[in-house]
Amino acid sequence: MSADSKRTRGGTRHPVRIASVASAALVAGLLSGAGSRADEQPPAAAVLDYACRLPAPAAGTASPAQTSAEPVHAVVKVATQLPETAVTGQPIQVGPVQLEAVLPRAAVTDLLPAGTTSVDTGATLGVHVRQNEQTAEATWSQLAGRSDLPAEGADLSLRVTGEVPTVTVSSPGDLELVGGDLTLNIAPAAGGTPVTVTCAPAEGDEPLLARAHVPGGEPSDAPSAGDSPGAGEGQGERDGIDVAPDAADTPTGADTCPPEMPTGELDLSQMPPPLPGTVLRDPITLPGQPVCAYAVGFGTVRKLDGSMVINDPSKTPALMNVRANAQTITYKSGPYYAALNSLAEVTLPDAESTFLGFGFAPVTAKVTFETGKLTISTGSIGNPPNREPFAVATFFQSLRIHDVKVNGTPLDVGPDCHTSKPYRATLRADFSEGGGYKDVLHGGVLSGVVDIPAFTGCVGKSGENLDALFTASISGPGNLVTMNQAEVCSPKGKDAPGCPPVIPPLPPIGKPSAP
Repeated sequence: MSADSKRTRGGTRHPVRIASVASAALVAGLLSGAGSRADEQPPAAAVLDYACRLPAPAAGTASPAQTSAEPVHAVVKVATQLPETAVTGQPIQVGPVQLEAVLPRAAVTDLLPAGTTSVDTGATLGVHVRQNEQTAEATWSQLAGRSDLPAEGADLSLRVTGEVPTVTVSSPGDLELVGGDLTLNIAPAAGGTPVTVTCAPAEGDEPLLARAHVPGGEPSDAPSAGDSPGAGEGQGERDGIDVAPDAADTPTGADTCPPEMPTGELDLSQMPPPLPGTVLRDPITLPGQPVCAYAVGFGTVRKLDGSMVINDPSKTPALMNVRANAQTITYKSGPYYAALNSLAEVTLPDAESTFLGFGFAPVTAKVTFETGKLTISTGSIGNPPNREPFAVATFFQSLRIHDVKVNGTPLDVGPDCHTSKPYRATLRADFSEGGGYKDVLHGGVLSGVVDIPAFTGCVGKSGENLDALFTASISGPGNLVTMNQAEVCSPKGKDAPGCPPVIPPLPPIGKPSAP
């Protein structure tokens, strides 16, 4: 992944330059994130053995201060995305990280209140960062997720995901990430006292999480500059390895919701139809409830086979303003049908993407995009025992590409390089295996595919028309988007539940759809 600027100049390389920029623009423009995954290895899970100590039950309840004497065996699976090669002095994006801890089901459920069906888990994993003879310590503390408790079976799987700090090195040589102590905080999703589980790598185990090659000459003992983007004061220079601040040090977001609720028409075209024989009542308009929430996620682009962070939670994500429950639709006769419809709006900031196009050319591109009003519909269809829930969010979006640089050299694409028309994004919930989206107030995960239209108005400084190149590199169907919406902040509710708005963890990365 050489950054040789000579390979990005000259007439014979011009089409490659444009294609590289187009690839960057696709990811940045479509998904409003930063930190491309396009040149990275597919996430591969490291399967590790851990020994965990659980609280001992006391009088029928969990007591975090009382720990069981005998550790239990746990299998911990950690999946990261790491570049195959990295560059000295440049931040190396690790993750997002997906962690699954498999524990004996009975050992955990015995510590939870009777009737608990799902749990929220927060995880903190210590990571040893090493290269040559140099080491540093990182803390992956922003890992979280929700898991259903199985009614039977021997094991319980607790899945969490989240962003983690970057790593910067000043010397060539293989960079390795090695797992350390793990802490799990497990709480009933319905509320209750959390159970704390502490784990350590099994004796004699080498919990290697990931490895990246940093090419160059002979290894140097010179420390890193410590000025990588996102590095905060007090981080220091750690023997040539610099770990950026943990995501916990990033801004927590807004204090409350905007003063006015969104206005406009609801788009009901993507709602699931009622079953044959169902007669619906006329929709009833409601005053709506002023709420707001953060939604973050990933988009996986089929042509690039790479993923991007959407509304990056490690930076300053945009807040979604919502008129919750603005309309209800119910059935009059026949099979059951009920829906609550909400209207939302979000103004996303310009996105910037940086990655190594074609494995050697560092490319950056900014994107301004317009997102129309979002309609979020939740409800259920059918009579018991065949009643099925649904959740769908739909909106239109268009994008404009600008401020493009290849290897630091500006590349003019004109002031109006944009999609030829707005494209529809429709995200739906998957309720299988305990997934889904409860309602607009409680949030959850939604996903869907996006079809990017052709580009127009992309004109270089010399007057060359770049529309076809951008269209060939970017446009097309099958681009999966997955979003996780947090519980809303309700500033006018009792005790302002959910306020200030919480930035949720990232959902698992999805796979692109077939063409």
